[in-house]
Amino acid sequence: MPSFSLRTKWGLVLILFCATVLNYLDRQTLALLAPTLQQEMRLSNTDLGWLFAIFYYLYTLSHFGVGLVLDRFNLRWCLAIAVFAWSLVTVGTGFATGFASLLVFRLLLGLTESANWPGALRILARVLPPEERTLGNGVFTSGAAMGALIAPGIIFAVLGALGWRSAFFILGFLGLLWAPIWLFFTRSPGLTGVWAGTRTEEGGAKGMLGVYRGFVRSRQFWWVLIVSVTVNPCFYYIVNWLPTYFVQSRGLVPGMHLGEILTVVYLSLGIGNIGGGVATLWLARRNYSVETSRRIVFLSATVLVAACALVPFLAATSSAVAALVAVNLGLGIWTSMYLTLAQEVSSEHVSTAAGTLSGFGSLAGAVAMWAVGRITESTGSFTIPMVSVTVALGLAAVAGLAASRRPPADHLQARPV
Repeated sequence: MPSFSLRTKWGLVLILFCATVLNYLDRQTLALLAPTLQQEMRLSNTDLGWLFAIFYYLYTLSHFGVGLVLDRFNLRWCLAIAVFAWSLVTVGTGFATGFASLLVFRLLLGLTESANWPGALRILARVLPPEERTLGNGVFTSGAAMGALIAPGIIFAVLGALGWRSAFFILGFLGLLWAPIWLFFTRSPGLTGVWAGTRTEEGGAKGMLGVYRGFVRSRQFWWVLIVSVTVNPCFYYIVNWLPTYFVQSRGLVPGMHLGEILTVVYLSLGIGNIGGGVATLWLARRNYSVETSRRIVFLSATVLVAACALVPFLAATSSAVAALVAVNLGLGIWTSMYLTLAQEVSSEHVSTAAGTLSGFGSLAGAVAMWAVGRITESTGSFTIPMVSVTVALGLAAVAGLAASRRPPADHLQARPV
């Protein structure tokens, strides 16, 4: 059985899981408070779509640079600064007075939150062997599902007791506590090789171009890019628009009942994150190759996500919830699988490659968030977005089959931790 001491490789996974929980708690707060803010600040669905999208525009742009920073400098301090910064932005959002100020804080949140995934992927690529990476990625990225899972209960409880501004204050404060805890538990000398940056001999702009040229020439990069621009928008849609979907299409009101439904739905997302990794590891230990194990798992997940196309046509809310549970289970598996594929595009510059892929995926997600706002406002229905999720994951499956043709890179490991 693996050890879960905070100074082992699985301890690192656990700490990164906590950072990811905070990452999604902070960004999910606006989505859950959206119906309340729409009433108080007179925001339209189009306004809401812009608030969701603008986060991803800055999130996208930041990814193209943050990977280079994380690969070049001390990752331990980079992550601490990033989490502290986005937590300050969350606290500041509690002082927003209208659409303009909300827009500014969403821009800043997108800028500061971009370090989480590229940084975590570089760490896990260095400390986990190929057969364990999908599980490690699934555990840490399940923090997104956990954030979405616990956010409704926390935010709606604070909303009812103290008002919406306090929700931003409280959640931002939790993030401010994470940075010193991270620095304390990651000061072990055995982790020195994990934090060290990679410097090219050329240095400067020439060195940067060389880094990009190295993995952009790879066919693997382009196949994983297709996976990124199809999976990311689906994930963003589920975590950002489901609260509004249940209010506008199912007649629910913001409160604990809606929170309970979202808890059930987002729980399946987290189960999928971890379950996909467990299934991959189980198959790999039964004489299947790692790439074959991954294919079996993500093709099964694609079948589950196909249920999303049925959601608009199910009359009973309970049936829609059941279908969305299946969708989120499959989407959770796909998310951890995509991260594993992105992690192995470049063995030397993991954060840069992953950041570039995430940047394009986030750009696609930003456009999708805006498009959902326009489409639902003009049609009065969520049918097109729901069907689009099924189509997008079908395309991801085709690209995933091509991307998983070669054996996964067995990165040079840092010293045992």
